[in-house]
Amino acid sequence: MSALLIIAALTAQAGPATNTGGPAVSEKTKRKEGGETYLDFEGSAGYSSNPTNSAINHEASAFGRIALHGVHSRVSDRSSSLLSVYGENVSYTNHQGSQQSLSLYGRHDTSVTEHVRLFVDANANYQENGQLGTRVLVLPEIPPVIPGTVTPPILVPPSGDFLSVTGHEFSFGANGGGSFALGPKDGLSVSSGFRRVVFHNGPVRSDYNTVPVSLSYDRQLSPRASVGTRLSAEQTNYSGPLNYRLITPQLTGHVQLAQHLNLSGAIGVSFARVDNGITIRHTTGLAAQVSLCGLGEGSSFCTHAAANEDTATTAGPSRSIGGGAEYARQLDANQSIAFSLGYTHYSTPVSVFTATSFSSSNYASVAGSYSRRIGNRLFGGINLSGQKVTHNGPDPKADLTASLFIRYRFGDVL
Repeated sequence: MSALLIIAALTAQAGPATNTGGPAVSEKTKRKEGGETYLDFEGSAGYSSNPTNSAINHEASAFGRIALHGVHSRVSDRSSSLLSVYGENVSYTNHQGSQQSLSLYGRHDTSVTEHVRLFVDANANYQENGQLGTRVLVLPEIPPVIPGTVTPPILVPPSGDFLSVTGHEFSFGANGGGSFALGPKDGLSVSSGFRRVVFHNGPVRSDYNTVPVSLSYDRQLSPRASVGTRLSAEQTNYSGPLNYRLITPQLTGHVQLAQHLNLSGAIGVSFARVDNGITIRHTTGLAAQVSLCGLGEGSSFCTHAAANEDTATTAGPSRSIGGGAEYARQLDANQSIAFSLGYTHYSTPVSVFTATSFSSSNYASVAGSYSRRIGNRLFGGINLSGQKVTHNGPDPKADLTASLFIRYRFGDVL
């Protein structure tokens, strides 16, 4: 799953701008000013069944991992900020060498006035063989700028697609926009961004740039429900002649099922124009998204699904359908669990490689962790994960991983 899709899934609960004129904030949802800053140092040892996601060299291996995760968050009465930096090195036995991963993510939300909200977010990631997709990073819970919305404190770094998880991938993305109240019940939202992805696996190389633009209108039906429309466009250019353009009108809806439980969705059609430098292909297909996110007493979750006529992959634009879920829970004062899972099916792709074609492919990933405090700053636990790629031709053996870890925290300790 791409970084933009992950961020969209976790922030789709922002709701219409008209919420800024909603009911007064209760004591339970009032924002508390402050923040956290800490650095986690983690060492672990474990076993992986296919660390390179290779269909040829799929020898299992023991490994040792060293990881650092730094977090800074800040909350004020009108704004919130979050910065997460994660890096790791994994060294394998059996002459498998080592792999590195890096993930940077930041966001800032602010209510400029009672009727204007602005946001910006950015992310940069480097990974080898989709290893970031096997990490679940639990972040500080930050109250939303708009009361009644939900942003679960879970960050799942992008796992890539069916091709990029077999090699090295670098990606960078940034988004910005705002929500504006047009009246007591009407709101307007605009956003745009940029994403670049570079992939290589030996002689196989691919890179592309994507620019999305979105304009949304929302009408509040009640203090808990709204409907609206959204028009989005996306231009993606690959290295070489291949490029595609996507225009998507949709109907949208948002329902606050409970104080901290939100359901959002959109449905419409996408009109795609794909130009491979020789021929131009026009297609029309379903464009739908749905997400359900909530916060409980010491827990958070988010589930999401989407169908897209064209999705940018490192192999070329492809129709996709898939979904995922993230869950974190504080079992007690000393124990916590977190997990994520995702699945995407790709079909009818237009390949950027002249000598290779892809009919359909699937990528599935799951990751989970259990952590227990064994000292004021010391934690121990277990990480479990799995990845599986299927496509035409020989499929890589599934990568199943288990490891034990010790983690020490510098800085703020809750």
